Amino acid sequence: MRRLRDRLSRKDIILILSIGILCLVFSCGKKGNPLPKQQPVPAGAETLSGEVKDGVLFLSFAMPIKNLDGSDAVDLAGFKILKRCVTCEGAFEAFREIRLEDEKGYTMAGNKIFIYDDDLYHGYTYSYMVKPFTTRGVLGESSKIFTIRWEDPPTKPAGNVTVRENDGRVELSWHQEKGFFYNVYRSENGFYQLFPINKDPLSSPFFLDAGLKNGQKYVYEIRKVKVVEKRVLEGEGIRVEATPKDLTPPAVPRGIKAEKRGSVVQISWLENKEDDMVGYNVYRVVGRLEQKLTKTPIKETQFMDHNLGEHRFLSYYVKSVDISGNESEPSREIIVIVKE
Repeated sequence: MRRLRDRLSRKDIILILSIGILCLVFSCGKKGNPLPKQQPVPAGAETLSGEVKDGVLFLSFAMPIKNLDGSDAVDLAGFKILKRCVTCEGAFEAFREIRLEDEKGYTMAGNKIFIYDDDLYHGYTYSYMVKPFTTRGVLGESSKIFTIRWEDPPTKPAGNVTVRENDGRVELSWHQEKGFFYNVYRSENGFYQLFPINKDPLSSPFFLDAGLKNGQKYVYEIRKVKVVEKRVLEGEGIRVEATPKDLTPPAVPRGIKAEKRGSVVQISWLENKEDDMVGYNVYRVVGRLEQKLTKTPIKETQFMDHNLGEHRFLSYYVKSVDISGNESEPSREIIVIVKE
């Protein structure tokens, strides 16, 4: 053994020892169980913020689109929202859990998620944090913390709202309260609206909503707004309904003719081309007395007057009527000689 050791150089000994260590580390070529693949961790929710709307605190945040490793966040299952009462010196506690597959407990607008909190006390400070999680239960990075000092929002506007329904538009007016602004919300399908239809809070108690569909029912909500230290606080609102009406009459009938045929007078005219036409009303003038000869609008473009009486002259004119009940101006009046 001593001879063998004498024959081996120091380099040979180091090489043999290195090979032995490598065999121990890698089990001398034996295959073991592969290491589990690490699951992607979602990045934190972005732009967590809050607004006082409709008398409650609305929290909003943008859904993360990437994982921390840069891959796409395609495995998101939901979000855990944590809340802390700073004034109470409490710790973060579970406030709400959102599961995207449920579509309940939250509202989406684009890539943003909205939730609300109505369990708040005046003068208290609260903090919120959001954590995403995946379908495999991997908890993501925490969002930045949003903190707010809760101030009670305004009460509902005082008095009633006056509604004027016009052609394709609605006019709203209400009682002005000193020191307050107003937001107006509109719904035509019953869904809750997150954003007002006015660009900026209104300083005057009046709003005109134009470009509407006649016959469509709209629900409006007027909410009172006050500004405290550059923060906009919006209270609950009062609701009214309005339905714009078609007030534009159809065109005047043209080409009216009338002639006596035996014991009757036949009146005829050209057809109107409006899409919302219902029919025509025919009128007769005897002296200074005007008589409506049609109980309801007729669809035909002619009418027979059988009740001529003992009059020597009779005059006729026609009005067109649309589906909203608007009646046109009278056509040209035409005179018929009944008796020579």
